[in-house]
Amino acid sequence: MNKIKLTLVVCILLLGLFLRLNNYDAYPQRGATSDEYAFAFLGISLIKEQKPIAWSAIPLYKDRFDLTVDKLYFPIVKPYLDHPPLFGLLVGGWSLLFGQDSFAKIQLQTIRLIPIILSVFSSYFVFLIGRRLYGFKEGIWALLIYETATVFAINSRVVLAESLLTPFLLLAVFLYVMFYKKISTKTVIFLGIISGLAFLSKVLGIVVFLSVVSFLIADKVKIKKILLLSSITGLFICAFIIYGLYFGGELFWQIQQYQSLRSLGPETLLTIISSPIIINKVFYDGWYFWGLFSLFFSFSDYKKNKFIILPSIIYLVLLMASVNKTDIHGWYMIPLFPFMALSSASVLGTVFKKNNWLLPVFSLLVGIWEIKYLYEIPFGLTPFVFRFFLSTFIGLPILLSLFKRKKSYNILCNTLFYLFIFGSILITFLYKHPA
Repeated sequence: MNKIKLTLVVCILLLGLFLRLNNYDAYPQRGATSDEYAFAFLGISLIKEQKPIAWSAIPLYKDRFDLTVDKLYFPIVKPYLDHPPLFGLLVGGWSLLFGQDSFAKIQLQTIRLIPIILSVFSSYFVFLIGRRLYGFKEGIWALLIYETATVFAINSRVVLAESLLTPFLLLAVFLYVMFYKKISTKTVIFLGIISGLAFLSKVLGIVVFLSVVSFLIADKVKIKKILLLSSITGLFICAFIIYGLYFGGELFWQIQQYQSLRSLGPETLLTIISSPIIINKVFYDGWYFWGLFSLFFSFSDYKKNKFIILPSIIYLVLLMASVNKTDIHGWYMIPLFPFMALSSASVLGTVFKKNNWLLPVFSLLVGIWEIKYLYEIPFGLTPFVFRFFLSTFIGLPILLSLFKRKKSYNILCNTLFYLFIFGSILITFLYKHPA
């Protein structure tokens, strides 16, 4: 990668960092989810008291007390066993570095820097994977989408374990993509460690292990390497069980059973498909819809897209099997956002090279919501103006496709893409989370 290309990548990464840092301590508002504090509490208590203490809504805990900090209520429990400890240790250690050594001292402006920093690593892996699989231009497009789409960017501010799981998942995919033609024992060991650390971040982190196993099986790698990967990951899983039994004994198993008995159903998939959520509020971001469309469209070329398809479908199935159908939050989708951006860029690369029907679909899914946020909300929207936008964003691509104006078609493709990216930058910059 030459200096010009490297400079472009760095500039886009800085743009994404700027958008994530803009009003990061104000939006989403404090209390939009109190889960942000749970991980800070967990880490501080483990480091200072060698005991897991945090807030939990699970009614099985008997040792609990009430805590109110600046009008925000927390039912504090010990030993806290809702989640594995790794992300909590990271957030708690970070808080202590800034002198925030008690629950009452925790500040969002401090702890939200952790997911934002982690999102920089995730962003870079998005580019590296995109470049490796589809080419430099598609890698840049994937990076631009991931950095600027409002649902992707704002959810990247929130202090939840998915923020750590995501770079682990992307690192594992990137390493496999780099070395899959000749998977060495050293690479398998490294992938096993990443899989284990992902699990210690969040139980759904098992997606990393399952994704790598699916890659190995698909590529017909020798069984001994699959067993090696499983053994290493298994050690980390055992470490979590030992951790839980040490602090909680029978309570640990009760908590795991309680969380496994959530109300499940097809409504989960319906919500995922129809409702982009930023923490606890629906926000209709066209890039989200185009990302999901592209992800499923990628199934039409499995061989080309298997490194995107397999982790995505495994994670979706895990969500369906574990998330309460009536209690779906925006952060659950964070690990899927990079794959939505990658598949978006891949499909767009195909659309821009071939004169086909997908360009009007892209214009409709992305453009119509940018009309809402950039025009309708500030200025109002008359039927005449709406029809004008529709004819421009949808009618023009259809006409150029029908008349096969290749040069004009290519100009329109790139114009629409960068116009929508610029629109996303404005929407993300101006975002204010509803109370």
